[in-house]
Amino acid sequence: MSRKKLLILLAGSAAGLAAWLLFNPPGRFGWCRFAFTTYSGVPRLVSDLQIQPDGTVRKVDKTHDLPLESLAWLIESKPDALIISTGWEGKVRPDSRIQALKGFEVHILRTGQAVELFNRLKKGGKRVAIHLHSTC
Repeated sequence: MSRKKLLILLAGSAAGLAAWLLFNPPGRFGWCRFAFTTYSGVPRLVSDLQIQPDGTVRKVDKTHDLPLESLAWLIESKPDALIISTGWEGKVRPDSRIQALKGFEVHILRTGQAVELFNRLKKGGKRVAIHLHSTC
């Protein structure tokens, strides 16, 4: 490969990486669509996630019934706000005890709204935890 072609390839790769990071910033959600979630620059297909305020991520089993007990890992992280994503179509049914939790804000929203609120609160300096349902 010629030197000129190599430089063009490297410049194009650098520009692509810069664009990816611009639209998928570290510590926040980027491009998210039904069954496709990008968090902190990492794309995840058909994955439900829990994210603690410090950015620690874990994949969780997909379910439409969300018991309070499945949120213990997030609650233990002592967030300022806990966001529950109910899916793009709102199919997840959170345990009724979740809304009554004390000591932090609780937001139960469809996925698109949940991701937007998460990013806005994180940008504002809040310690935010989220349970994200990536599909229905």
